[in-house]
Amino acid sequence: MAENPVRSLIENLGKELTQKPPSDRLFPYGKVQGKVIAPENFMQILETTKPRKIAFVDGGDGILEESPNFMIILNRVYFSIFEGKKRISASKLKQRIEFFSYVVSEVRDNEDKKTVSYNTKLFPYSKSDLIYLPDETDLEYKTDNTNVLQESRLVSLSRRFAEWSLAEKVASEELNEGDILIMDGSLQTGYKNESKYASRLYDSAQKRGVIVCGLTKSSRLIMESGEPLLARIQEIAENVPFETWFVEIADMASSDNRGHMLAAKFHPKSKHVFRFEILRDQFNRMDDLEKNDVLASIAANSHDLAMPGYPYGSIDADRFAQVRKNELEMYRGLMVAEMTKVAEWKRLQKYTLTTKFHDDLNLVTS
Repeated sequence: MAENPVRSLIENLGKELTQKPPSDRLFPYGKVQGKVIAPENFMQILETTKPRKIAFVDGGDGILEESPNFMIILNRVYFSIFEGKKRISASKLKQRIEFFSYVVSEVRDNEDKKTVSYNTKLFPYSKSDLIYLPDETDLEYKTDNTNVLQESRLVSLSRRFAEWSLAEKVASEELNEGDILIMDGSLQTGYKNESKYASRLYDSAQKRGVIVCGLTKSSRLIMESGEPLLARIQEIAENVPFETWFVEIADMASSDNRGHMLAAKFHPKSKHVFRFEILRDQFNRMDDLEKNDVLASIAANSHDLAMPGYPYGSIDADRFAQVRKNELEMYRGLMVAEMTKVAEWKRLQKYTLTTKFHDDLNLVTS
């Protein structure tokens, strides 16, 4: 009888993943210490009749052209405002900012070794859009790793900083005391100088009484037993007597992650549990009533039929911030038209050929 490698793989994987007994605590990393996650620690999210105003901030990017020593990127950042299911028009700020950027490498001699510096330049459609964008000097990246230009982190550098910069503008000019601002993803910072932009947002928000949060679409965090964090929380929640809830996951005492980590289920019919963060300084000052008010306001925006339990404001922000493949093709066409007008591009075009052969081969063999 012929072997069925796929069945063997699934059977062995299942056995491998069920060897350890389940855990009730997050696997510790850095300065993060997990809390005990037990049914009695879950808090019900009670409905609110007066949901708070919420701003959602998101961004997207895509590579237009690249070589080992430069990269051209299309970036987009966007925000929307909702109060429950009602969309609120922005009163002062431009809601969607689109800009181009390039990253170029420069090899430098530093005493006994060479290093590579990656410098970024930003090109918005309008000079007035520069107020939403980071300073180019803050985007410089130095390393002795010559492969860093191919890493996704560097691709997203300009966009991520622009998200923080836009969020600070939204908090200070569009929102008021008690309103909520939700960043797409964690409140953790990882790039050099990123914490400076995050801190500007946190300072402005706290001065105005705006609650800063982060909502993560997916999570790779695990429990002490090795199980996926959110999957294990869903199992524990089966013994919880209510259908919408939140639970504290961990204390984070890190300067690069100032969020207080929770898990939340925002709709009774939701198949998903989300990692959710509230700025730690603000969370620690909240009583149970205010915690519920914040989470209930988000739940009031999470009734979209296509994806119950995920805020519609986040769906909207993703839709208008996302850079789609067909858009990249359109912009590449525009860029090629401009290339023919610039003599230097013939040399730069040779650089890009060094990374394109595999794509060309796929066109022939597919």
